[in-house]
Amino acid sequence: MTNRPALVAPAFFALALVAGVAPAAADLYRRADGAEIEAKVLDARGCAPLAIVSHGLGGSLAGNATLATALNRAGFRVVVPSHAESGRDLLIRGIGGGRGGIDRAASDRAAHLARQADLDTILAVEEKRCRVPFKVLAGHSMGARTALVEAGAASTSGIEGRDRFDAYIAISPLGEGPGFFPAGAMKAIRKPVLMITGTEDRSVGGTYETRLSSYEGLPPGRKRLAVIEGATHRALGGRGDPQVGAMVGTLAVEFLQQLRPGPWAAAGRRAGVTIDEK
Repeated sequence: MTNRPALVAPAFFALALVAGVAPAAADLYRRADGAEIEAKVLDARGCAPLAIVSHGLGGSLAGNATLATALNRAGFRVVVPSHAESGRDLLIRGIGGGRGGIDRAASDRAAHLARQADLDTILAVEEKRCRVPFKVLAGHSMGARTALVEAGAASTSGIEGRDRFDAYIAISPLGEGPGFFPAGAMKAIRKPVLMITGTEDRSVGGTYETRLSSYEGLPPGRKRLAVIEGATHRALGGRGDPQVGAMVGTLAVEFLQQLRPGPWAAAGRRAGVTIDEK
């Protein structure tokens, strides 16, 4: 990792909006196999809670900017890595792979193993930097698969997540059924989970409703589903519609603010957003 001063002052878990956080900075993390992980880092004061934001197939550290900014303004140190093995090259192979090529690319076992190696490295560096008080893993599309696998979802990749985070945010999650997440894949997930989709968030299998079985398969206990009216897959990933991107950030911050001791708080009502929770 590049040399930047470590901020190791002790801090309690605070999610109130803060001002004066550090601007984005580029960092390199080095995996055990020698591969470099390029990442955009949004720093925060003291030993802040940590959020890792995982991009979708073909994405990079430039993705999910509105979500990353919202989390940073809420007091998180945010790391947005480029997953090199599931970047543009894998997307191009998927596009050229005929019917089902994109889904096969997004299900690629080697790419998912590399994503796990990226998480291993980033967590090791960040936890050495300071005793992180709270950790969240968020992801869009293929990144949502990454988050759910880490949380404990079963998948055809055969990869077992280690559930090292306190909460998970899955944006445009893939549904259960034939494919990457078999029926019953979500039943072992116990930590808080927020899933976000939109009424125009089409999947390989059809309309956005095909995504909802993942939420339905989650056991109860601090689980929430938000459906944004008119939101497309692209907009949910932070591209093309700033209003949708801003709403994703707002929903994520509200969810994380409510993860505190005591009764689970209901989500606030927002125009154009349907909420379900259990």
